[in-house]
Amino acid sequence: MELIMRINRREAGRSHIRAVCLMTVTILIMFTTFLYAQERATLTLSENWYIKQLETDKPDIAALTRRAASPDNTWLPARMPAQVHDVLLKHGKISDPHVGRNAADSAWVGEKDWAYACKFSSPAMGSGPVFLRFEGLDTLATVYLNGRKIGFFNNMYREYAVDVRDRLTPAGRDNVLLIVFSSPLRFVNQVQRSQEYKGLSKHKWLRKSHGDFSSYLGARPHAVKVGVFRDVVLDVPGRSWIEEVWVRPKLTKDFKHAAVHVSIELGGAGGQLNWVLKDPSGKELRRGKTRKSGKKNNFQVAVENPKLWWPRTHGAQNLYQLEVTLKKEKGRLDSRSVRFGIRDVRPVLEDPKTGEKRFRFDINGRPIFMRGACWAPLEGMTHCWDSERATRLLDLLEHGRMNVLRIWGEGHIPPRRFYDECDERGIFIWQDFMFGYNMHPSGEPEFDENCRAEIEGMIRMLRNNPCILLWAGGNENHMGWDFSRGTSPTIGLELFHEIMPKACANLDPDRLFHPSSPYGGKVPNWPLEGDWHDYTTLKFAPQASVPLYASEVGRASAPSLSSMKLFLSEEDLWPKGYSPAIHTPGRAAWPPIWQYRSVGGSWDKVGRIGEYCDPSNAEDLIRILGMAHGEYLRDRVERQRRGVPDGKPDGNRRCWGNMIWRLNDSWPIIYWSAIDYYLEPKIPFYFLRRAYASILISFEQTRDEIAVWVVNDSPEPVSGKFQVERLRFDGKSRGQIETQIEIEPGRAKRCLITTELGPIYLRNEFLHATFAERDATYLLIGERYLHLPEAKLTASVFGGKIEITTDVFARTVTLEADGVTGAVFEDNFFDMVPGQKRTIEIINLAGARTVTISALNAIPVQLDIESSRKTLVKSEGVKHDETAK
Repeated sequence: MELIMRINRREAGRSHIRAVCLMTVTILIMFTTFLYAQERATLTLSENWYIKQLETDKPDIAALTRRAASPDNTWLPARMPAQVHDVLLKHGKISDPHVGRNAADSAWVGEKDWAYACKFSSPAMGSGPVFLRFEGLDTLATVYLNGRKIGFFNNMYREYAVDVRDRLTPAGRDNVLLIVFSSPLRFVNQVQRSQEYKGLSKHKWLRKSHGDFSSYLGARPHAVKVGVFRDVVLDVPGRSWIEEVWVRPKLTKDFKHAAVHVSIELGGAGGQLNWVLKDPSGKELRRGKTRKSGKKNNFQVAVENPKLWWPRTHGAQNLYQLEVTLKKEKGRLDSRSVRFGIRDVRPVLEDPKTGEKRFRFDINGRPIFMRGACWAPLEGMTHCWDSERATRLLDLLEHGRMNVLRIWGEGHIPPRRFYDECDERGIFIWQDFMFGYNMHPSGEPEFDENCRAEIEGMIRMLRNNPCILLWAGGNENHMGWDFSRGTSPTIGLELFHEIMPKACANLDPDRLFHPSSPYGGKVPNWPLEGDWHDYTTLKFAPQASVPLYASEVGRASAPSLSSMKLFLSEEDLWPKGYSPAIHTPGRAAWPPIWQYRSVGGSWDKVGRIGEYCDPSNAEDLIRILGMAHGEYLRDRVERQRRGVPDGKPDGNRRCWGNMIWRLNDSWPIIYWSAIDYYLEPKIPFYFLRRAYASILISFEQTRDEIAVWVVNDSPEPVSGKFQVERLRFDGKSRGQIETQIEIEPGRAKRCLITTELGPIYLRNEFLHATFAERDATYLLIGERYLHLPEAKLTASVFGGKIEITTDVFARTVTLEADGVTGAVFEDNFFDMVPGQKRTIEIINLAGARTVTISALNAIPVQLDIESSRKTLVKSEGVKHDETAK
């Protein structure tokens, strides 16, 4: 055994030497090239890092630096970026915090101090500076290079750069970079609040993700993280370099001409700027150069008949490209390429005809209904970015027919490439500044200056991206104060009403700044001014059936059974003998671990579960919660898209946006998301997808009549025969009405009143509307009261699609990929009318070999997908694999 350990240590040492040699050779080649060409060169320091827990908050830096130069086995090797939880989990030092109650076992990480160390070789240096750039440090970081302090940083939302030229060893020799992270929880505990700020949480004094300090996102007692979460970069720019390129297109009123204003800021000694403008196809449009360049350079380029950038629901995402090169004495010093879109975004805050308040966005002259979701942090255990996970979520967002995404102010800022991808996909971004619930201690000079630098840096980073719809001050800031005190805020106003609007006006004057979300009206969360958050689970909200813009809407529901089994044991999932019957008012009717893996008070935020049959197992309860969530979203979105309260005249839509809270989960949790942590769409996702269809059929029931509407949020007019039929569940028709309709883009119209169809039986009849190859059904009473006949489903698979038929009305036809988590279908959890045939595309099987098709009133059918046979395989009841994962 001793021999094996010596061999392992020897091999580990050799691996370490190889990594150091490789980095050294890379740096020497890279910077020798730089020395001759004088061109900017960068190297991301991702390898040869080690981390260590510190036993004191006052370490001996000289001794720590010496030990970091030759780390022993008390240091854990890591590849950056990685936060402490990432490294500990990889080395088996903590249990997976996503499972059960494990997160509490690693909550101590935020109580400790940590050292990060990296050894790297000095580059060959020209006459310019050498920067160390820190793109994401969380959060209280003191940085040393070769034993000497080079900076103290205290804001995870800022990027920092330090000129270390005079601190580096001679070219080719080793340097030791040491970052000491102080405990964020100790900092918070030591905050001394003056009397006027006593009502604020202490973590407000630390510019760190608000969501880290509570269990709201799913980890108990909190999810306080520490460490390096973005790249550390060695940047050698030479004598001159490009600091920033700002491209600001301006369209004429007829959208036929654009003036592209360009502002370039240089660092160092300056030089000659050459530029090339290319159209969206890559064809060169114009080129030019400046004869003499100073630190700031401005010029303008005319573009005739520009190809406009549109959100994905309304047109193409045309992106122009500006390539800028900095030269001096015929040598290239630096270059930058900026993609941008030419589009006009006009906030309409007052109806031009009626003078009523509005919160609408006209894009390139067209009013567009915004439909989308709020984005929670991508992962709860770490702030490190996972590009693959982000891409899959954006794919699902597109599948959900959304065109806007709100970056929530209590998480963190995604990297630049995320916004670039949203540009390409045509997804608008409602961008919160990173200020969470309630007000903040602005008015304190050091805090205000830190926030000002953060806000300005964020604007500079994103202002070239056409996807940015607006800037919002944060999440529920003024509303949080109002909820707790019932008054307007008396503190923190400098931040939201002076610092933020001034920064936006100076650095990005063409976009709307909105002080917070929500904000406007008699109280901060008022439905008829500004935007509105849905708290109707907790209180009656006057005039809220159709707000101007709903920026948070939802209810609580559970992930799929397959997902629940990934983080709960069988006994926790449904304890032996457990009964969900409610005998005491207000009691949460789910097992104890479900409440633990949720949010305090979340049972009060579920939908109308009384409409469904009582659950007898976990699978039943998951379905009931999901259906109640989905039907709530469907009803609210349909009403908001119609644009007027039920029964009111059509013709003037007052609501122009709906965003659910929330798209995704940071942890496995039972709450308001449409997509669970394991990236499987929940039941409400598919209800929402149908409600977000560009051409929407919906039913409006008042005390005296049922009307049927068509909403056209597509870019083109629609016309054709519109038909509504009264049907029994067995398929017998009881009458129908029809009319010809034509609806222009952006319009909602009440098309038919069903009165002439006569009285409709509540328990065994329904309405079915069809228009332009679309259909919708309407049940008049809750599911538990229906008299459903037994349906016979048939199904076959061909070419990546599943064809399903039914003989009678089938309630909630469900497609389940057996034994896996993460499957995605074109549609799911839908009703089928008698005799209907539907073809459903398989988007992602997640490795499943079979798919089970079921309905509330039908015997399940199982399909062998792997072989893509057309043979129908039937089963009396296909049970999900009960093995805990």
